[in-house]
Amino acid sequence: PATALSEGGQTISATVYVGDCLLVGGDPAQLADTASVIEEITGLTVTVEESGLAGIAREAGLSDSVAAFDPTVLRLSVKKGELSRPPDAWEALLRIRRDGRLAGTNLGLSHAMFACGWSDGIGWSDGIGWSDGIGWSDGIGWSDGIGWSDGIGRGRNGCRPVHLAAPDPAQGRELDGPLVAVLDTGLGTHKWFPDGDGVIRDPRVLGQPIGLRYAAGLDPEITGVTIDQVNGTLDRLAGHGTFIAGIIRQHAPSAALMSVPVMAGDGVADERDVIRALAALVIRQELALKNGIERPVDVLSLSLGYHHETPGAFVAEPLLIAALRRLSELGVVVVAGAGNDGSNVEFFPAAFAATGLPGAPMVSVGARTTSEHEVAIWSNTGSWVMAYGAGASVVSTMPTTFNGSRRSGLAQPAAPGQPARGTGDSDDFSGGFGVWSGTSFSTPALAGEIAAALTADQAGRIDSDRVKRAQKAVAAVLQDAP
Repeated sequence: PATALSEGGQTISATVYVGDCLLVGGDPAQLADTASVIEEITGLTVTVEESGLAGIAREAGLSDSVAAFDPTVLRLSVKKGELSRPPDAWEALLRIRRDGRLAGTNLGLSHAMFACGWSDGIGWSDGIGWSDGIGWSDGIGWSDGIGWSDGIGRGRNGCRPVHLAAPDPAQGRELDGPLVAVLDTGLGTHKWFPDGDGVIRDPRVLGQPIGLRYAAGLDPEITGVTIDQVNGTLDRLAGHGTFIAGIIRQHAPSAALMSVPVMAGDGVADERDVIRALAALVIRQELALKNGIERPVDVLSLSLGYHHETPGAFVAEPLLIAALRRLSELGVVVVAGAGNDGSNVEFFPAAFAATGLPGAPMVSVGARTTSEHEVAIWSNTGSWVMAYGAGASVVSTMPTTFNGSRRSGLAQPAAPGQPARGTGDSDDFSGGFGVWSGTSFSTPALAGEIAAALTADQAGRIDSDRVKRAQKAVAAVLQDAP
């Protein structure tokens, strides 16, 4: 921010974005003129890359309603033969705004959206801010934080394995309650989540996948090792989506789950992928309400977000808010995490809750400590945060296929008459459960409570007014919140 271009002395804040692309809404077939004008203004070459939703929207008869938030990429590149530094989408966007010819066009950056779960190196690290050996120690005479630190030069998953001797909360139940959609890293293998009517791992609309399709061996919820395959260390946010699914299951045992992969194991999502998934959900929701073949979504849980480059000017993000607004009109409650920066700076999309959505409510969620009497030191706060829930030291599900390259700190092989002994393997989740902290996890807890309130509202279940039902459920949950 200190050296970046700004408009008329406008204050700008730190953000992360894809450097060579702009996002724009509208019919992709009509964007050639827009691309030509941008080339004139910036001197760059502009290539139009469609999201792939235009054909699906046409087939569904929804082209007009979806075009406003169909995220087409305008890829920026230096003209052939020119020697120049790589394009900067922010500088290009400022020049376009100053020119004025494209005023009113839905142009914006494609932000990097970060998960709200604590992990080493993203927002919090075992050696930066606190250390495993200061405040607590894994043993006597040895501590993780003295001599080396997991967050300096080496990252590791923020979740720790635990034992949980508890049955699946949904055992013996029909998963016929509300459908909760989760945009995250996906849903891994776990005994709580066998494939079936109540668990949707590969959601589609008119045969096309809604979320990302990972290449073989790169699904962060299968092995958990997609980034450092040489050393075999778990991705920093591997298991994030599975953990979230387990929290929803604990709070709403009869709810069905839809897992929409939009994020890699590093805990970072491209805003374009998130908006595309939201737009695809809009198409699916419209069709579900129209023909009744598929179950419509009732609650959407979002444990990811970003800080905007121009504080207070988030109305300049028309694609993201337009997609959320349409889902709200279709009766979907949106629950979004407030982020883990320990500040009151708006974190989006959660901060959109401050202005409200036109239909079903949107709720932004911070995190409380285990006592639930105080807000966690790392949770974001502010007037834009509507609720706080349990987000510290939460126990939930992890993929049972995870077992990274780390080994026990102390290990004694088996000997005659003696079993093998050790201090425990910190990245072996074959037991299926872990403990983690972050607003990532207070978010699905509240989403689950809203789903449970929808389930409990037997009278409202026959009410065709989905928005009215959603408003009633959210009001009941927030009223009972600590």
